[in-house]
Amino acid sequence: LAGQAQGKTIMPGKDGKPVLATTAPSHLHQWNGKEWMLDKAAASQLLAEAIDQGTDAINNLVDGAYRHVTRFWPEYQLREQQATEYKAGGYKGELPTQVAAFAEPAGKGGKEATDIILAQAAKLRVTMEQLGILRMKKLELKNLKTAAEVDKRAAEIVAAIQPHLQELEKVGK
Repeated sequence: LAGQAQGKTIMPGKDGKPVLATTAPSHLHQWNGKEWMLDKAAASQLLAEAIDQGTDAINNLVDGAYRHVTRFWPEYQLREQQATEYKAGGYKGELPTQVAAFAEPAGKGGKEATDIILAQAAKLRVTMEQLGILRMKKLELKNLKTAAEVDKRAAEIVAAIQPHLQELEKVGK
């Protein structure tokens, strides 16, 4: 019982007597009476499952970020377009409606609001580009040889995505 309390499993030994073993590393590992084994077919299946799971984790993470931003995408594009045109016109004339929609409640002047909008738009594009680049790294998973390598690389890619997600969480707030 002490071994089970430590997370071990009772398995039949080679002589048929019970032995304590670690939990199976995966649902495909087979007990041979001494240790957990993985035949080639099971290893291939485990690798395929890891690739699918890693790819899904990466895609779903980036998809969530994109959804956060794209819900107001037409508004962001129009605001950027109007800010670009206003700046190109030397910040003269009537403040465009989308620039004013930001400037007035933020307590900013037309020029300052325009520059903020354009800076935010540029930052958003850079962040979205980086997310796209990182998402494509999921293709590296298909070149790895073991499920453990895939899991490790998928976790590295997810970790690299995280800071960009934090930047996008600021959009629209």
